[in-house]
Amino acid sequence: MRNETIVELVDVWKVYRMGRRRRIEVEALRGVDLRVPRGEFLAVMGPSGSGKSTLLHIMGCLDRPTEGKVLFEGRDVSRLRPVALARIRNRRVGFVFQSFNLSPTLTALGNVELPMVFAGVPRRKRLARARELLARVGLRERERHLPSELSGGEQQRVAIARALANSPDLLLADEPTGNLDTETGRGVLSLLSEANGEGVTVAVVTHDPEVAAAAARKLRIRDGRIVGDDDA
Repeated sequence: MRNETIVELVDVWKVYRMGRRRRIEVEALRGVDLRVPRGEFLAVMGPSGSGKSTLLHIMGCLDRPTEGKVLFEGRDVSRLRPVALARIRNRRVGFVFQSFNLSPTLTALGNVELPMVFAGVPRRKRLARARELLARVGLRERERHLPSELSGGEQQRVAIARALANSPDLLLADEPTGNLDTETGRGVLSLLSEANGEGVTVAVVTHDPEVAAAAARKLRIRDGRIVGDDDA
């Protein structure tokens, strides 16, 4: 039976050492304890520099804690080797970023295919899956376009399709509506909510009150600490 908690952080600290001799320490996270149940829609809120993005990166195995434990489905992944972490990121976690992070030399179709290439999915199967996802986000007719030929909203929809390519258990989005107009942002939010409705756990860093309102749970962070946890 799969663990009902998908991600758990136990007394997690993240300290960045800066300066010529790395003598300056910046505590991005300070003793964070967090349990994220499977299937939850979590909004992470707080002022700039509060540690929101660092928290998301550690949840998704993009970064390691300086101290503490990160459990993914009950398994401590805090000290796994880079190859093992990359495997988790590729097959179990999807990422959506404010700046889209699409490959400029690949078409929309190629960008959505890319995670499946790394996962070893056969070409015919990944092409079918990529086309299915692009149709789902309303871009069936744009699959041969490069990112430079797409609007910001279209690029973000490609990014969401890419994030869903390997059917992740956890979808992490960092300010996914931050560079979009209100109407386009609502479309992106609808796609995230739809994925959550299908059982994907979603965690979103946001300043957008409309995005936060769609989440079942709201986490507030300040100075690297959780200062509010509202599941209303």
